[in-house]
Amino acid sequence: MVLKLHLKKEKNILYLMDGKRIVGQSVWKEENNMSQKLLAEIDKIIKKNKLKLNCVKKMEIKSDIPAGFTTTRIAKIVAKTFNYAIKVS
Repeated sequence: MVLKLHLKKEKNILYLMDGKRIVGQSVWKEENNMSQKLLAEIDKIIKKNKLKLNCVKKMEIKSDIPAGFTTTRIAKIVAKTFNYAIKVS
């Protein structure tokens, strides 16, 4: 399984993918609250699909907003930390 986060100007979409198949999806309005929403949405999508976090092998980010925005920087650091933690464990 792979978590894919797509950052758009007006909304964010978190996909849980099994190969090319979308297993779960969470959409929320972009309100400059990525630091409050992202981890909660990851937790929600994992629990909703009755999975354990170790079932997810990677997190990817796609952004349609500039890299300098705080939202993008928060999402990238969460993905990097998540991917690092998966490799360490």
